[in-house]
Amino acid sequence: MKTKNKILLIFTIVFFILYLLSSCKDEGAATPEPAIQNTGTPCSGLSSLEYGGQTYHTIQIANQCWMRENLNIGTFILSGDTLKNNDTIEKYCYNDVVANCNKYGGMYNWNELMSYNDSVAQGICPNGWHIPTDLEWATLEAGLDSLYTISDSIWGSTGWRGFNAGGKMKMSGLDDWYNPNIGAQNSVGFTAVPAGIRYHDNLAFDKIKSANYLWSSTKVGESDAWFRLLSYAHADIKRAHTHFENAFSVRCLKDN
Repeated sequence: MKTKNKILLIFTIVFFILYLLSSCKDEGAATPEPAIQNTGTPCSGLSSLEYGGQTYHTIQIANQCWMRENLNIGTFILSGDTLKNNDTIEKYCYNDVVANCNKYGGMYNWNELMSYNDSVAQGICPNGWHIPTDLEWATLEAGLDSLYTISDSIWGSTGWRGFNAGGKMKMSGLDDWYNPNIGAQNSVGFTAVPAGIRYHDNLAFDKIKSANYLWSSTKVGESDAWFRLLSYAHADIKRAHTHFENAFSVRCLKDN
């Protein structure tokens, strides 16, 4: 009888150990490794540059040379403060957390990113670079889209447009973006990240992990400018305009 009890005890201990090992294995499998991102093709003779103490990498997409990261330049200020026309570049960081600027880039209203001079597209970009125009964004979209070419009238429309250019620009895998990140493949190395938005009317941050709003330098009337929106729920891209005072991300484009 004692022998049977010992065998039963040993069997129970072995079963328990195997259960623990299996549980640990399952827990590890539930957290996938971050996807390896496509870094694209660097621009000829300029794979990276230093600006404001930060390194930015370049990507060549057709005849355009882009920064691979959102711009992150300037002094952090709290969301309750106002970006001011002074000698200092200022930025917001999502939820007033500086680490979010390091990860997703700074957030700027339109006047700040244009350095309060809407006739000079360089804005807060380094020398030799500028804020892309509405047309330059359209050129990028049309060059990437698998269905529509630059001659199609769709690129003059507003709202969600095109077929899959946005998916080709978004960071792929489960890194940062909500799942499912529709169409995401980062095929050209643009590596768009879901940096979110800061609304000017209630000073609130929103849309992190779900959207990347990117400014253009092109005005619409006296209070708006064009922007592009990439979303986890879309493979296409939205073109719209909004008030200068909303705070978005910025990508710099190299001068021709």
